[in-house]
Amino acid sequence: MRFLFVDRILRLTPGKEAIVLKNVSNSEDYFDDHFPGRPIMPGCLILESCDQAARLLLAKSTDFQQMPNLMAVGSGKFRHVVQPGDTLQVQVTVVAQEAGTTKVRAAVVVDSRVMAQAVLSYGMVAVAEDPAAARACARLQEFY
Repeated sequence: MRFLFVDRILRLTPGKEAIVLKNVSNSEDYFDDHFPGRPIMPGCLILESCDQAARLLLAKSTDFQQMPNLMAVGSGKFRHVVQPGDTLQVQVTVVAQEAGTTKVRAAVVVDSRVMAQAVLSYGMVAVAEDPAAARACARLQEFY
């Protein structure tokens, strides 16, 4: 994984919710080009921080026996820019589980201000059936 967007886990309740922190530093590679003179964290990387928090939550919820695969992003809203020096509090909550799909509501907050929101949908892959999923879960276990 090139970028890791979870610096600290504040709370993780398997099957329910997780809250993680990401400290946004001016030394991160993507700020070189996005944008010179006015660094802004790209929206896709804000969404990636939500995805990483949700994957951690969902994999831990199955004792790392299944790996979540992102299938869809819905209701995405980017309300404010994220800049170096911000500390993102990424909150992910399981909102529905049906027909092999788990939906997670994600919110990114900086100093009580909602910066971004989305609903992420995941399918689960059994680790025993997929070597790539097994490697991904092993990396998550090391982190957690």
